[in-house]
Amino acid sequence: MKTLVKSFFLLIFASMALASCDNCGEITITEPTPEDSQWLVYGAGDTVKFKNLSVDGDTVTYFRTGIYVQSLPGDGYSVTDDCIEQRNTQLTNIIEDQQRQLPFMATYILKKPDSLIIKVGIGTNVAWEISPNDDPTEEVSVGDKKFNAYVLEGSTTNANDPKTVYFNKEKGFLMVELNNGNRFELIDIFNRK
Repeated sequence: MKTLVKSFFLLIFASMALASCDNCGEITITEPTPEDSQWLVYGAGDTVKFKNLSVDGDTVTYFRTGIYVQSLPGDGYSVTDDCIEQRNTQLTNIIEDQQRQLPFMATYILKKPDSLIIKVGIGTNVAWEISPNDDPTEEVSVGDKKFNAYVLEGSTTNANDPKTVYFNKEKGFLMVELNNGNRFELIDIFNRK
């Protein structure tokens, strides 16, 4: 709920900022392409099932709970400028477990005129930037399947923070291991459109 309220106020702020530019001339807005948006992975109505290797036979269900779009001032501009002629677009896609007791998982893209910034994160404290030009770092096994994945290592010791994460553009979060010993491996994504 806190995320929803915060996002709502950010969208209102962005709308007011756009409305205040009526007398400033033409505004250029850089929007992600459909290919850029594939990094967000999860679509409307998607359910992501993970096998909980810490509890034999248990599964954990994550749902896509929101996608948030924000217009940001382009490079060289600030939110305090009267006229912002260049705007970039940021999209954040969040999946959360059914009981909302585990850390949420997020994918994030920021489209600029000359670049695309991609980040993936677990909870509020840990995120990694992935270069869209770099190939996944290694082949990993998840269950009985093999994937090319970005292998991301956590740097904190908090119990609910990630220790190791496997991620790829096609399936998103393949494996998440937390510092507390919980390890979740992707079973599949359901209800994809």
